[in-house]
Amino acid sequence: MTDALVEAFWARGAAEGWSDVDQAVAAAADVVGKPIVVREESFLAAEPVCGFVATLEHAHLVMISPTTSPTFRSFVIGHELGHVLHRHQEHAPQSAYIRDVIPDLPEYKVERALARGMFSNTYEHEAEVFADRLATVIRQHRGRPSAFRGVFG
Repeated sequence: MTDALVEAFWARGAAEGWSDVDQAVAAAADVVGKPIVVREESFLAAEPVCGFVATLEHAHLVMISPTTSPTFRSFVIGHELGHVLHRHQEHAPQSAYIRDVIPDLPEYKVERALARGMFSNTYEHEAEVFADRLATVIRQHRGRPSAFRGVFG
């Protein structure tokens, strides 16, 4: 099912010609059948992560570190969309283990704790590749060649 979601997302990107990450967020929400809310959170500025996803009952909440860079914002959101579309929250054995040990710990805190120091695992690699591919899709549908800088800085 995960591959089908991801492929449906990429098919929409090709058909719709997204020119910014917000269009991709809207499409991802349609594909997964749940709203995806993106928020900049000031507390993340002091954390060792740039963003994370809290999967709630009725929405995915993508929280990112505040930034003045649209490029950074796009990449972090793209990375987190990768986690959502690959449904990493359903496959993370570490998350299930922590919830078993500390059952009253909110899931978003589990995911936040797991994000620290786990940048080399398969899920993080998959999310990075996803963000790279999304940047390519956006770049291909920008109106001007100079818009390349809007994706990669």
